[in-house]
Amino acid sequence: MKDISVYDNLVTKEDTETYRKLMLYDSPFFYGETDYEGLQPVGMVCDYSETKVRPIITKVIQTLIDKIYQKNENIKGKKIQRIYMNYFAAGENPRFHVDGNNIITCLYYLNPEVDCNEGGETQFLINDEIRGVRSKPGRLVIFDGSLKHRATSFRSHPRLTLAIKFYK
Repeated sequence: MKDISVYDNLVTKEDTETYRKLMLYDSPFFYGETDYEGLQPVGMVCDYSETKVRPIITKVIQTLIDKIYQKNENIKGKKIQRIYMNYFAAGENPRFHVDGNNIITCLYYLNPEVDCNEGGETQFLINDEIRGVRSKPGRLVIFDGSLKHRATSFRSHPRLTLAIKFYK
């Protein structure tokens, strides 16, 4: 699975907005995660795999996992490796990285609707070319974790993505 699959409207825009507010304001984010050892951290993260969260957030995450299973047959039955939220402040400059050779990465965008000039896409480095997927509310992107990729921040808004990683 070296391709990139994009699914829009995983849940309604209203539900996406509800989830965004809930997870943004009720998740314990921390600073300090890096893409490669020895590099300065960029952004903040809330690792739901290791953090005790309110049952409502657990329910939201399970709802999204169920929707992912419905959208992509290749993921059914795969064990979850990690679940976390990425938070990038406006103007941050994340780096390209890989998630691992044995990983399928799912990104669910929890951002409000913004103009394309705001940025905020996920960029992929494929055959020495950069290809991007816009960050749209309710959009799900599934890709092979061995693909080199990075988030780009928005110009004037925080960027939130829920990352759910599965073992291949």
